[in-house]
Amino acid sequence: MTRFVFSVFLTTLLTAGAGADDLSKLVESALGRAGKNASELRKAIDKAPDEQKEGVRFLVAYMPKRDLTSLSADFLLNNVRGAYKAWNKAPWKERISKEMFLNDVLPYANINERRDDWREDFYKRFSPLIAKAKTPSEAAIIINEKISATLKVRFSRKRPKADQSPYESMKAGLASCTGLSVLMVDACRSVGIPTRFAGTPLWTNKSGNHSWVEIWDGDWHYTGAAEPVGGRLDRAWFTQRATTAQKDHRLHAIYAVSFKPTGLMFPLVWDRTIDYVHAVNVTERYAKPAESKPAPKGSPEMDVEASMHAVDQLEKHLQSERSKRPELGKQEFASVSLTRKDSDRAASLLWSDHAARIRKTRAAEMKARVLTDGEVKMPFFYSVTGKPPKGGRSLYISLHGGGGAPKRVNDSQWNNQKRLYGVPEGVYVAPRAPTDAWNMWHKPHIDVLFDRLIENLIVFEGVDPNRVYVLGYSAGGDGVYRLAPRMADRWAAASMMAGHPGNASALNLRNTPFSIHVGARDGAYKRNKVAREWADKLAALQKADPKGYIHWAPLYKGFGHWLNRKDGAAIPWMAKYSRDPLPKRIVWRQDKHVRFYWLAVKEAKPGAVVRAVLKEQTINLPQCETKQLTIRLSDKMLDLDKPVVVTSKGKKLHNARAVRTIGTLSKTLIERGDPKSVFSAEITVTPPE
Repeated sequence: MTRFVFSVFLTTLLTAGAGADDLSKLVESALGRAGKNASELRKAIDKAPDEQKEGVRFLVAYMPKRDLTSLSADFLLNNVRGAYKAWNKAPWKERISKEMFLNDVLPYANINERRDDWREDFYKRFSPLIAKAKTPSEAAIIINEKISATLKVRFSRKRPKADQSPYESMKAGLASCTGLSVLMVDACRSVGIPTRFAGTPLWTNKSGNHSWVEIWDGDWHYTGAAEPVGGRLDRAWFTQRATTAQKDHRLHAIYAVSFKPTGLMFPLVWDRTIDYVHAVNVTERYAKPAESKPAPKGSPEMDVEASMHAVDQLEKHLQSERSKRPELGKQEFASVSLTRKDSDRAASLLWSDHAARIRKTRAAEMKARVLTDGEVKMPFFYSVTGKPPKGGRSLYISLHGGGGAPKRVNDSQWNNQKRLYGVPEGVYVAPRAPTDAWNMWHKPHIDVLFDRLIENLIVFEGVDPNRVYVLGYSAGGDGVYRLAPRMADRWAAASMMAGHPGNASALNLRNTPFSIHVGARDGAYKRNKVAREWADKLAALQKADPKGYIHWAPLYKGFGHWLNRKDGAAIPWMAKYSRDPLPKRIVWRQDKHVRFYWLAVKEAKPGAVVRAVLKEQTINLPQCETKQLTIRLSDKMLDLDKPVVVTSKGKKLHNARAVRTIGTLSKTLIERGDPKSVFSAEITVTPPE
């Protein structure tokens, strides 16, 4: 006969017909198994006041052998004394039967945790908090809301072990759902609330085990430990999942712990050899369709509890060692529909984790002042001036001239650029072009390196992502002509000095103020003539779209290629503007970038134009020269609890609520490392040809 089967057989014999007359026999049997510790247990029974003797005898009769052979008389007497004191003072005493008090208030332990003498300590901590509570439910809700702060313990997978005792969890400051459930049960019992440990060894979707607590108030009710939900019991993130539990499946059933033997054991997944934790199979109370609850207006498919739990799971995920984390986007919780509040919380958690990673992994490159993309390296100089504004510092990326020239020439131009412009406030960066080619500032690696530079400075210097500016002189001006439109959704404004645009298009500058500074006598490569043409193009674009294409194009009379610092006027002009990362109107002429403001494509089609207009809950696409288009959304743009409508050429392409998910938040943050360009939802549409 196996150890488990024998234990079930034995406890069945012990409990079969066991009434008050049988307790003495059970106590004597237990004392016989207590060995040398029997004298301690007899001392506890003898010294207990008459009204408390039954409590001591109950514990001795049913405690596991590990306790029979180890617990002292003082430990038992302290526990019993405290339990009776709390029960006698509880306003709900008359509603609690003696049998329930003995089995669900009196016990000093839940499962196999270390035996701590917590009763009196917890009574002092929690009884003042529930002084005005009239029912066990009211008191339990208050304790659940305040237990983490009171005991300074939070959930973490970094806890020392699963089956922690109360003081082990308090010492660590961390606990699993099991450790938190032990704390919650003990805290409730300390003030006379009938409470028991509950859980399942394995959810039916194979996502793992879980533990929680049950509270008696006329019937058994459940709640997640240290997981209060709206001041109510019988609500938790696992409510829906519990409905799939299987009563006759040992692993997929739901159990509640009983101190008194029941003939059934609680399957402890952290130690399957333990056979002394008794249980009741309570699956039937859970495995039924969950009662329908009012959903937030406009979002009938949203599960508030699931949303809350998804963010809790994200927090657990981010607390684990980074190198051992599974891919976040593939986790079940990453696709759960979120409430707006939970979406904001998730975004904050993701940004904190992202910033911590940047600080840890990129400190060396910031100290060395060199960024790398493959084999390409970009040294950079930067200085910080002025008092940082409340929203974060400004960032000016200033591109030197030179171009197709020997290295020493470009080095000289870089050194000149370091001191060419002064900014009253902000981070002034002068990068050294990675190559000495004529097109050194508009090669593909520049976009990658600038993205990384901006991302780093947001973290290391507190740069405001909405106050990033780009400017450049001569060959650097060539770069601005191209980079300003190409990366328009990065810049608050851009200024070009003494450069040439080549075949660059101004179309993408609809939301990016652009200034052109050229000497009227700068005839080389027809810079002066082309500057006038670009100014005219911007003026024409602005005439057709009066709220867009802000520009300023002073032509400096009497000046040639060198403007003698007159172009420094660009700094205060740009500083007047901040980027709007969520503009109501977008004009996107694609190059190789697959994302532009709140639009994205799977594969860019160079030269294809997309125009998008957001008005209230509707996005119209008057022009969309791409097979599919992904629209990123956030609650700062529109109300994501209401349907989002997408139209194009009179056809309705979408009319449904867009779902906020952790997966979308994470993906859009990783793409840019820009906390103000993160989106919680996205929809993909196929425009008419």
